[in-house]
Amino acid sequence: MKKIQREFQKIYYNLDKILLLFFTLFTFMEFVWIPLNSWISEGLLAMTGHAYLSPTNLLSVFAENLLVTGLFILLFFVNIAIAYLELALLFTGVWQLLDEKVKHLTDYLRDVRDSMVAIIRHSSLPKVLFLLFYSVILLPFLRRVLNIYYFNKIVVPQFIVDYLSNTVWLGILILIFLLLFFWLAARFMYALPNIYFEHRGVKESIAYSWEKTRGRKQIGSLFRLIWLITFPVLLFTGVGGLFYLVQLLAEHFVPSASYWLAVVCYALLKLAYYGVVALFMMGFVSLLTGKQLPNYRRKRLRHHLRLTILLVSGLVFGTQGALALYFPFDTLPVTISHRGVDDGNAVQNSIEALEKTSQLKPDYIEMDVQETKDGQFIVMHDTDLLALTGNPGGTHDYTLAELTGMTASENGMAAPVPSFDEYLEKADELGQKLLVEIKVTKADSPKLTQNFLKKYGQRLIAKGHQMQSLDYRTIIEIKQYSEKLVSFFILPFNSIYPTTVADGYTMEYTSLDQNFMTKSWIRGKSVYAWTPNEEESMTKMLLLQVDGIITDNMTDLQSLMEEMKENRHYPDLFFLQFQSLIYNFE
Repeated sequence: MKKIQREFQKIYYNLDKILLLFFTLFTFMEFVWIPLNSWISEGLLAMTGHAYLSPTNLLSVFAENLLVTGLFILLFFVNIAIAYLELALLFTGVWQLLDEKVKHLTDYLRDVRDSMVAIIRHSSLPKVLFLLFYSVILLPFLRRVLNIYYFNKIVVPQFIVDYLSNTVWLGILILIFLLLFFWLAARFMYALPNIYFEHRGVKESIAYSWEKTRGRKQIGSLFRLIWLITFPVLLFTGVGGLFYLVQLLAEHFVPSASYWLAVVCYALLKLAYYGVVALFMMGFVSLLTGKQLPNYRRKRLRHHLRLTILLVSGLVFGTQGALALYFPFDTLPVTISHRGVDDGNAVQNSIEALEKTSQLKPDYIEMDVQETKDGQFIVMHDTDLLALTGNPGGTHDYTLAELTGMTASENGMAAPVPSFDEYLEKADELGQKLLVEIKVTKADSPKLTQNFLKKYGQRLIAKGHQMQSLDYRTIIEIKQYSEKLVSFFILPFNSIYPTTVADGYTMEYTSLDQNFMTKSWIRGKSVYAWTPNEEESMTKMLLLQVDGIITDNMTDLQSLMEEMKENRHYPDLFFLQFQSLIYNFE
């Protein structure tokens, strides 16, 4: 017990340095660099004359102006360098805490500065690439828990992961690679201090780490790394659970004070989160270097600076908590069924799926429309018909009559392929609003959108249906047709904030963040998240306060939202914030 008490005393002695390191760095990144980087990126995009950046126009954007392309490349490397230095500062700051010499704050800051100067002087492209590879691929826990900007933007969209995982052999292959990456993370981890602190080359550092973890030692390194990651999560879960229990008791015995206590608990929870992150980093660097926090003489311990930094941090976090807990979820997002299904209840985009799912009364059912060989419109998602219908080619290889004579099969079920006329007629009969996605291919006629709007536009407006598309030209044509027809531009990835005529954006949820949401609120754009299917991802989107959620599991989403509406007590709201912090460890 005395040993544990002594360790906590050591941490308290270094509390001013720990808080200053993490709080200052994260605050700078959140309120200075990220907004500045976004502003520069949007300015460069505007110079190209393009309204957005996505995989569909990547080449045309960068081919527009070579000077601007050069500036984009420069900005990319600046962001990579900043991420590298952000990681370096955290490692160096913790490493200086573990110095044998007991340091005052001024001494600590001077030593951190000198170490960072040395790191910058000895930086090289191989070092940057290795740290990028290590923190993004081998040990993504590191970039997530430390919230390393730009490294965190390198994610694989969930719809790609879902597609790969649904193929058994690919799913097994992904699992094998994940295990291999974690094993390599344990084998390579001792290279980090050599690169940052000893200023050795990457090849030499990797060779040193590989030798240090050779044979049976690699098992020990693997389990030490597992424990190092697991312990902070368990500790934070325990602390958060304790605060939640306090909040439950307050709600029961002193409900009038529940809100303010929730704000206090939120501030303490955030402090605990950064404390746990600091513990992880100290444990990680201690494991890599063999150093421990130094002992100190009690008479040297002064409280005022630590308490001042603690108070300032607490006030900032308390303000965040007050805003997060004050009347949240007054307006819940609209619910949208993806391709008309609910947990695989029928074949996607079929009349049967529409009839079944409409009984759940979602706000909208999302469905896909493509042009046929004879210029008509069929309800179909895939551009290749083989997987669903067993017929080769795409929709442009067949007439409407031929396509509606086909049967789509999926998950052991079958249903006729419907025309858009049939689908729209049934939706209007059921009183079900649609989110109609126009899918564009190279085989489309030049006037696809105009023909579609001429035939269906006024009916879509009258019945309150909405439209969306991955093709921006389609969105422009919709808004030229009528401002009343609400349209969403689909973005598969969150890169540079777009400046478009769309009423909003349908964003793949994996890369959707608070920065994008804030800009959308300021500019009056709605945001639909596509397609969170698990409770965890749905909860994240609810906490981001998106305007709509497109999901394959409508029943689960409605149950979660009903729970949100019913459980408006502060313990429940506090628990949601607690959950959102727990997600950072995953």
